[in-house]
Amino acid sequence: MRFYPDFVPAFEHEPTKERFAIRHIGDGVGEGVVSLVDFEPGDLVFKFTGVFSSDITQFTLQVTEGLHLHDPFFMGKILHSCDANASVDMAARTFTAVKPIRAGEFVTMDYAQTEARLFKNFECCCGAANCRGFVTGYLDREESGLLVARLAS
Repeated sequence: MRFYPDFVPAFEHEPTKERFAIRHIGDGVGEGVVSLVDFEPGDLVFKFTGVFSSDITQFTLQVTEGLHLHDPFFMGKILHSCDANASVDMAARTFTAVKPIRAGEFVTMDYAQTEARLFKNFECCCGAANCRGFVTGYLDREESGLLVARLAS
């Protein structure tokens, strides 16, 4: 069974309901993708697709400056973690495990890996030892770091 609607042509390594589930997290958080199978570091977790847009939405990932890939069916539901278990390659449209992902665990990525600016910055609740406390795009992180460095000097 597919997550993508029938008008999207099937493709190799697309996520299926035999390997993943989408679970409701709670109000204000939305949904996340849970793996139903184990993955080891280096494993291809899934490929994804979507519609190109100049708009940033809650369900997009940045491809290049000013170009985003909108996927409200699957990839757009991947949750953030400051200590993510997957990495995304926007050129290949793949997620790859960077640490073990066990059946029953959420697939996560660090949103600052791809996003210059987020649709909406938010307080992080990932619980990782290296949690940054606030989730932003990489440009916001760089600007915050420069501001902190300037204030400290």
